[in-house]
Amino acid sequence: MNASDTDDASPRLWLEDLAPGRTFRFGDYPVTREEVIEFASRYDPQPYHIDDAAAAANPVFGRICASGMHTMAMAHSLQMRGFGQVGIHPIAGAGMDELRVLRPVFPGDTLHIEIEITETRPLRSREDRGLLSYLTSVVNQDGVVVMTYRSTLFMDRRPAQA
Repeated sequence: MNASDTDDASPRLWLEDLAPGRTFRFGDYPVTREEVIEFASRYDPQPYHIDDAAAAANPVFGRICASGMHTMAMAHSLQMRGFGQVGIHPIAGAGMDELRVLRPVFPGDTLHIEIEITETRPLRSREDRGLLSYLTSVVNQDGVVVMTYRSTLFMDRRPAQA
């Protein structure tokens, strides 16, 4: 499902609506040189994120690339906008695991994310809530996965019918 194919009046999705194996696709996010340099200057001022000569001399990158934290921030932006569009309304984050930066992201790339629900679990302590776990893959315009991570959210369960 592509979030851009849904409207803002999407029905609310409860924990019970998000079965393992269900997938979503959200995006696209164009990566700009200005944003890469601005983010890195503020949060990750390594030479290969902000300086052309230093980036060109780096044997891994060869040119300015986005910080891994910037890539995560772009993916999170896509996720939160997409979740809102399809009706997923998390209560709060419960954790992230297994973050892997697999390939560099460069200015000019366009990213999207693919989310696969991996587990849902009602909470024993609060019957109105549960945990939603999913795998996020960040993918560039060539279909190459550049980052993966696992997340868990607290979610509302469907209210009991009166």
